[in-house]
Amino acid sequence: MITSLNLYKDKITKLESGFPGISNNFRFYLKKAFNYPDSSIILNDDIYVSDQEAILIEEFINLSKKQVPIEYILNDSEFYGRNFYVDNRVLVPRDETELIIDILLDQDIKNNSKIIDLGTGSGCLGISIALEIPESCVLGVDKYPDAIDVAIKNKDIHKVSNFNVKQSDWFSNVNEENFEFVVSNPPYIESTDMHLKNLIHEPRSALVSLEKGLLDLKKICSQAYNKLKKDGILILEHGYNQADDVKKIMELNNYSEIKNFKDYHLHPRITLGKK
Repeated sequence: MITSLNLYKDKITKLESGFPGISNNFRFYLKKAFNYPDSSIILNDDIYVSDQEAILIEEFINLSKKQVPIEYILNDSEFYGRNFYVDNRVLVPRDETELIIDILLDQDIKNNSKIIDLGTGSGCLGISIALEIPESCVLGVDKYPDAIDVAIKNKDIHKVSNFNVKQSDWFSNVNEENFEFVVSNPPYIESTDMHLKNLIHEPRSALVSLEKGLLDLKKICSQAYNKLKKDGILILEHGYNQADDVKKIMELNNYSEIKNFKDYHLHPRITLGKK
């Protein structure tokens, strides 16, 4: 059966009121999945889709109505200018996490620096660091085997030799010491946070932490201190309203020269402390 793309575009337009953003996502999907040029999508060219394309478009519509993120539908997400494989075993990378790399690159990085990415998930942060600092040795750890599988897949996609992965609940299975840098985007959302209702397809274990979202931040601050070398640096992402709490946690764990950095929305998002 021959189907015009315009029929699907009309169908998507009618869905927009109930599913805001589906039109933009559909245009993005057509570009990524079928390599359709912008001109053909926007100018309503009389394009006819194949049976296989029609099946995929119907799948896109059904998944979008279930509020599945476009990144999971495409199994692709951009982070720090590179594309990473993602599925519902790992978080969709966020723009604000890129700030960790910008902050790290501003530090005094020695050759062969040892860097650890705690809670690596898809590996997008650790792999990006390894690619940006090719003389470094980066270890990505995650508690969950499913996440480790995704990180390994991305390691292979990017052919990065200075990034390795290990299964570990934070530092529990990490024997190495004397890290120059510890970075992490850990779970920091409180279980009652209203934002969770919009994150139903992402792994809750990578989002939610006990003690008002601070438990994992506390664990990392405590464990990282003994794993860092003298003058080593800890860089943590946290909630927009947790900067004061994270500063106090770092102070209690003897970190010095504590600094906070705002994200692109001017929210206090990243905190750095030195051993």
